[in-house]
Amino acid sequence: MKLFIQRAFTLVVFFKAASSIDLWASNIYTVTNGTRYTSLHPNVALRPFEKVFHIKENVIFISGERIEGDHLILTYSDEAQYTREEDVEVLLNFPARPSNASIYTLTHVQVYVQVTSDETSAYFIGKPGGIGKRFCDILLACNETHNYGYQIYFYGY
Repeated sequence: MKLFIQRAFTLVVFFKAASSIDLWASNIYTVTNGTRYTSLHPNVALRPFEKVFHIKENVIFISGERIEGDHLILTYSDEAQYTREEDVEVLLNFPARPSNASIYTLTHVQVYVQVTSDETSAYFIGKPGGIGKRFCDILLACNETHNYGYQIYFYGY
């Protein structure tokens, strides 16, 4: 029984690591008007995700749609809390290594956000990556929040 528990634990740890192995995510960091991604990269094209659900402190953003034959290829989550209201951003790159394209084509990306603010958004950064592609860069942003947590799910085939 002890060996079974050790193997089960090893599989859980491996699955957790493998579930986000092909994603680079920055920490959730505070920003000012001068340090925002859009201030540092003024000519960047941002393509917004669709906000499909917003009630109280929960927001769901989506891009693309589930199709027959796709499956969950990656999931990741993070959260941060602050003693006062802060503006925050997160950068995510799929795949983690910019020189490598993923073996998966993205069909759907879904982001669940828990915030204490109404001003939150999600964007694809730049024109080349996103739905129908094998890579993407994503910016998550929120203004004036005490808490910021997110879970992101990538689907593809």
